[in-house]
Amino acid sequence: MADTPKKDKAEEPKIDIPAEDVKKAAALILKPGYVTKHDLPKMVELPWATALADAVTQHFLNDDDDHDPYVYFEQFDYAGGDIDSIIFNMDVIPTREKALEILGHEVGEKLVTPPDHVESFKG
Repeated sequence: MADTPKKDKAEEPKIDIPAEDVKKAAALILKPGYVTKHDLPKMVELPWATALADAVTQHFLNDDDDHDPYVYFEQFDYAGGDIDSIIFNMDVIPTREKALEILGHEVGEKLVTPPDHVESFKG
């Protein structure tokens, strides 16, 4: 008798995002163009923030015929090792770098700055 194959990964529990949170996030994606943990505090939890980004994307695909924003989800590292999440509209905030700056300002984090002088090495 053969062994039953085991799943490599345990299935993640489905996270239900309340409709009012999706509606609030969708409105913020349109103006000012982003959502952070200051808008929806549960975004501090990566699985919840990821599920929210998916729900907002689905909202615009299925429930909002008037808008088609380029919704993007990103996590950024800041000085001191803190990591924060942002969902942003690339039609409003055109680069990841700008989203990094906005999120840092919103959550009071300092950006990681490269050293003034970086030596190049030849192999």
